[in-house]
Amino acid sequence: MQYERLVQWAQELWASRWPERPYVTIWASAECSNMIAQSQVKSGRKLRGKARYDGVDELECPYIVPISDYGSRGKKMVLTSSAGAFAFKFTHEDEDEQFEVVYASSYFSDDVQDLTAIALVPEDKLETWAAFEFACARAVRPRIRRRRDVYIIGGTDAFFDPTVDWGDVILSDELKSKLLDDMEAFFTKGVEIYRQLKLPPFRKLLLAGVPGTGKTMLCAAMAKIAISHGRVVVYVSGADRDGASFEKIQRALQAVTAARYPVLLIVEELDAYLQGDDKARVLNVLDGIESPNNPKGALLLATTNYPEAIDERISKRPGRLDRIFIVPTIEDDEQATAMLRHYMGDQWKDEHVGVIEYLIDQPGAFVREVALHARMLAAHEHRTEVTHEMLEQSVQSLLRQIRAESDFLANRRPISLVNSKKGNNNRNPFGF
Repeated sequence: MQYERLVQWAQELWASRWPERPYVTIWASAECSNMIAQSQVKSGRKLRGKARYDGVDELECPYIVPISDYGSRGKKMVLTSSAGAFAFKFTHEDEDEQFEVVYASSYFSDDVQDLTAIALVPEDKLETWAAFEFACARAVRPRIRRRRDVYIIGGTDAFFDPTVDWGDVILSDELKSKLLDDMEAFFTKGVEIYRQLKLPPFRKLLLAGVPGTGKTMLCAAMAKIAISHGRVVVYVSGADRDGASFEKIQRALQAVTAARYPVLLIVEELDAYLQGDDKARVLNVLDGIESPNNPKGALLLATTNYPEAIDERISKRPGRLDRIFIVPTIEDDEQATAMLRHYMGDQWKDEHVGVIEYLIDQPGAFVREVALHARMLAAHEHRTEVTHEMLEQSVQSLLRQIRAESDFLANRRPISLVNSKKGNNNRNPFGF
């Protein structure tokens, strides 16, 4: 195990530097090796235990290749999470006594970009070390202030501006009303009820449905409403090289806890975070053990395309998810017509209702693509209007494409990861 090698290395180093000093070996916070923390927690800082932080020395460890991640901090790109070995130096002010903590952080798996750290701490200085870890964690947390846009954890941008209006979401009035009422009831009345019951005011809602039904639009529209009510919105993005990692969930929860305002936390494709060891961590968060305790209230709005991929304990155990809202495909002519009119815009003609029958039981993304393709056909032919024939052609073309994709996927032979005859390991060409 990697941590055993790190501990052995740290113990040998300790014996050479502080041979007479007793120590304890502990799991440590990965934030202490974060370059943001090391730049912001300054030498000379006073800490609990009548101690002063005196700075850090980088150490060479044969089991660690130093490497840093990077990301945006405001308008700047900075180094962030780092693997490495360090000696953190402190002074006990009353006794004018100097002491060190030997620390090492490393990626323990080639498959998961998740730092784990160990530390050797003088056994009578745990209080000071805990205060230092807390200072590092506070330095790393996103600085949450009330804004007119959404904070992004992960991804390539730090913020985005939600532009979807509630009226742009074409779903049943009943579903929209229940979802919005749940959010507003929680923030206006529910937070106080949670606090009266001595529970962290953390409510969890799940939007479930096949791809393209409008879950993302719902999230964006609810984010815009939340911002208009003076709430902070935090969005966890898997759209960078790190993908869906619990480290992002953890950073988001730290931001939620530190915020001085009510928070809407959005996590799309929740099932993607329930992989391997991360599943147990997410379960702990949903179960309340590690839930964020923001006195102003935090509401998690999660989505999934594949509810069957979510552990049964999540979907069926009360408390882990408070409400599950099914976002259906198009249910009736009225909804189909409203959605088609929306995407056709000023190109809408009454004769277009002739294709409505094909839109029932399809996701909203299907209607959007039908309208876009038909309008592009008209533009290609230098026409100023979209005819019923063009819309019909667009519908049939998309239906044929869907059938072809379904046939292809149904007839595909499974790709073997191991060729047993040749003994070679073959990677899945799609990267998973």
